Amino acid sequence: MSRLPRSCSCGRLHYEGERCPLIGPPLSKMPGWWATRKRILKRDGYRCWLCGGRGADTVDHVVARANGGTDDDSNLRAAHKRCNDQKGTK
Repeated sequence: MSRLPRSCSCGRLHYEGERCPLIGPPLSKMPGWWATRKRILKRDGYRCWLCGGRGADTVDHVVARANGGTDDDSNLRAAHKRCNDQKGTK
């Protein structure tokens, strides 16, 4: 069975399971990410920075990692998954 290419937020195609050299490993695989996520959601009061609604369930990068953004707290905001997904389509 061949591995199919998938698009990456860096704008390139990578094969399934291949790590992007520009972005690195997925955040969910990085040590400490879940603690960071919990801290940011709590800091922002579970309010989405995109729509202002309550119940934010993800953490969004203001400046994407693919565009040189960092994982510093100053670049992370709480967001609803649906708002975060729609942000990329605008």
